[in-house]
Amino acid sequence: MSQQPSGWYDDPSNADMLRYWDGVTWTNHTAPKKSPTAAQSTIGLPQQSAPGQAPADRTGGAVPTAPLQQGTGWPSSTQAPQQQAPQGYYQQAPANAQWMHNIKATADGVPLASWGKRVAAWLIDGLIVGIVGGIVAWSATPRLSELFSEMMTAAEANNQARLVEIQTQLTGPALQFTILLWLVTTAYCLVFWTTVAQTPGKMALGISVRRADAPGPLPIGTALLRRIIPLAGQFVPFLSLLDGLWPLWDDKRRALHDKVASTQVVEGKQPRKQA
Repeated sequence: MSQQPSGWYDDPSNADMLRYWDGVTWTNHTAPKKSPTAAQSTIGLPQQSAPGQAPADRTGGAVPTAPLQQGTGWPSSTQAPQQQAPQGYYQQAPANAQWMHNIKATADGVPLASWGKRVAAWLIDGLIVGIVGGIVAWSATPRLSELFSEMMTAAEANNQARLVEIQTQLTGPALQFTILLWLVTTAYCLVFWTTVAQTPGKMALGISVRRADAPGPLPIGTALLRRIIPLAGQFVPFLSLLDGLWPLWDDKRRALHDKVASTQVVEGKQPRKQA
């Protein structure tokens, strides 16, 4: 069964609206068929074609003349639009529909995830990695735990000379701990990004990561590039904060690590890789 392309389709639950199909599921993203300020808008109407031919869609393919069946509610989340691109289908917003061009989306029309959703997903993932990764990294650096224990003893005894000595000795084990924690976090991200394009945090918020130029889970090389900025942020003051805030003013809602890897975070799931 061929998979329907992502794009704007007639909303099965409302004849006056378009709803975005992300290639896998219906999204919450809707828009009116006609701009409130453009009386001559042709959104939702098929292009004219020669007599005896099926009307053409905006991408040049033939489409059936029958519109989508209207119902009293949404189809199931995985029930695709008609097998052929239905009347009113747009892979991208029509040129004369400026109101739809103003919607933040990828080049092929997939709505971008908001900064708030990205932060919420990051907090969920941070909690998971902080617990699991912290335990792994702490267990792998026994000298670090020994030095912390000695520091507590020296502090209780008010032994300032010993405290200064311990602080000097902490540099190596603390660096090892930081690198191990980054490696655990990277393994966590790579497993999810390259298989389902969603970490547990992104799954909970209904968003996913993809390449800017193509849907689907990330290739391993792209996933590794996406981890360079977080690694540098361990050693460069304020870089992690700047990276996290960057989507607020970026025109494509990209963080710095997205710009490095040419990725974008979008609404909905990603289509699975073909076997």
